[in-house]
Amino acid sequence: MPRKELDRFHVKKTRRFRKRRERKLLIQVAQRRRERQRARVEANLTSSSALLICDPKPRRSFRRAWRWSLVWLSLLSFMGVTVTAGVLWLTKLPPPIDCQNLSRLATDGDRLFCAQIGATSGKLEKLEAAITLVQQWSPNHPLYPESRRMLEKWSGLILEIAQQKISQGKQSEAVSIASKVPVNSPLYPEAQALIATWKQEWQRSEALVNQFKEALKVQKWQQASQMIAELSTSNREYWSISRVDALMRQLAAEKLAWEQLEEARDLAKLNRLDQLEEAIALAGKVNPNTYVKVKAKAEQTQWSRTIVQIAVTYFDQQEYDSAVNVLERIPANTPLYQEAQDWIHLSRAFEMAKKDTILALLDAIAAVRQIESKSPLYRKASTQATLWQSYLQDHTKLQVARLLASFDQQKTLKIAINQATQVVPKRPQRIFAQTLIAQWRKEIQHIEDRNQLASAKQLAERGTLRELKTAVEIASTIELGQPLRLDAQSAIAKWNRQIQTIEDQPILDLAQAFAQRRDLIAAISTAGQIRSDRALYAQAQTAISDWVAQVQTAEDRPILEAAVALAAQGRFDVAIATISQISPERALYSQAEALKNSWIEQSAALNREAQSLTPEAY
Repeated sequence: MPRKELDRFHVKKTRRFRKRRERKLLIQVAQRRRERQRARVEANLTSSSALLICDPKPRRSFRRAWRWSLVWLSLLSFMGVTVTAGVLWLTKLPPPIDCQNLSRLATDGDRLFCAQIGATSGKLEKLEAAITLVQQWSPNHPLYPESRRMLEKWSGLILEIAQQKISQGKQSEAVSIASKVPVNSPLYPEAQALIATWKQEWQRSEALVNQFKEALKVQKWQQASQMIAELSTSNREYWSISRVDALMRQLAAEKLAWEQLEEARDLAKLNRLDQLEEAIALAGKVNPNTYVKVKAKAEQTQWSRTIVQIAVTYFDQQEYDSAVNVLERIPANTPLYQEAQDWIHLSRAFEMAKKDTILALLDAIAAVRQIESKSPLYRKASTQATLWQSYLQDHTKLQVARLLASFDQQKTLKIAINQATQVVPKRPQRIFAQTLIAQWRKEIQHIEDRNQLASAKQLAERGTLRELKTAVEIASTIELGQPLRLDAQSAIAKWNRQIQTIEDQPILDLAQAFAQRRDLIAAISTAGQIRSDRALYAQAQTAISDWVAQVQTAEDRPILEAAVALAAQGRFDVAIATISQISPERALYSQAEALKNSWIEQSAALNREAQSLTPEAY
């Protein structure tokens, strides 16, 4: 009889056994109930008969008998319903077993039934649970024969699962699953034999695979092909088909990767930037699952290092844009990519810092902050960031100082100078700070000079000799090289003229008084006391010149008149000789020269006329 039919027969047999046992119990319960009901009915009948005999009134007895008839009828009806319900309950099939919520008090038959149901799913955990249930049953157990049969069946299913795993190349899983066949299983020897066979074949195949890998590492393609050929002779489907195909694909990938690396090396030998970039890109295309990839990575690192060195040369020459252009040639899949990016950040930061502005320094600091602590450039970037931070502080100080200086007050200018002096030597802003300090000191001096000059002008406006001299003294404190020196000197010259005018005006007035009294000599002598460096010197000289002219005119007028009289007599030669006595520095010299020239012409005309009348003319 097939196993499935035996299983169904066993299940039906178990169910019939349970039904018979439960039916017996129900019949016993129903019999006990009927006996109790029968005893109660007999007791009631006895009491009713006694009442009927003792009742003296027939009519009353009839009523009681009728009532008791109704009671008996009700009892008989109830008993009939009860018996019918019991029979129906005894003939009804028991409920099915709930294997999901199996009680701890369940029988071994129920547990075996649930184990069989679970094992039919073919799942490993269900098979393990079923085996765990029956493997501890002793031969005295009523279900032992059935459990042995099922144990063999379940062990076979476990070995089938292990066979599937070994076909998939999962040797460790297959061994682990086959090891779950218990020692008391009929298939235990077979399971152990399979495990030993799998381990032996796996060790041999793994040894060939290791030799294959070693051959690939040293590019021995023929030896690797021989290893594949030996593996293809394996009896296992996994080794003969799936794994062999995978190894052949791996061999082809290694060959292609080696060809790509060789081509990249040929390009890199030229040691030019474009060819190095192309070589790095070609090496980056090498399959990452190949052994050649390790060498390709090493070559990429070497070629990338060459590019980085070229970029560093540009960086040292402060050609930061050129350095960035070179570093951008290093692709992202190379080991030196992050270092190249750090150099790019540093180069761009230096380029921005050259502008030496607040925004540029902030951008430069932000750029170098992107360099992580594990980078080889971190120390250099950190040092530069600290330096640029100090430059930024200098800019901030100068900005504050310039803001304070914009109020154009002595106190704020002094505070601004104090801020600017905090920019220490050898800083980029040091020269600018010194320039601002010099400018602000001039502004302070200008404010001080302006205040002094304003004070001096205020005194000078009073116009007295004392205030004017005091104003000159105050303005004279504005030294040479100070901003308002020229204005002060102009004001001093003006006030000195006013002082000289006040001092010399009495002398000039006295001279004019002498002149009015016609004492021209005294007037000239008095006005001559005014020195040439005095404010009224020109006015005095003008008056003296006028008075001297008057004196000279009075002295030379007789000579001029005598000469005119002689000329009127026709005595031109004598008139010319007389008028020549008036020297060029005399007041009437111009008039005398005019008359003299006129007389010379007249005398010459007379001579020509006289000559024309002589006998020689005829």
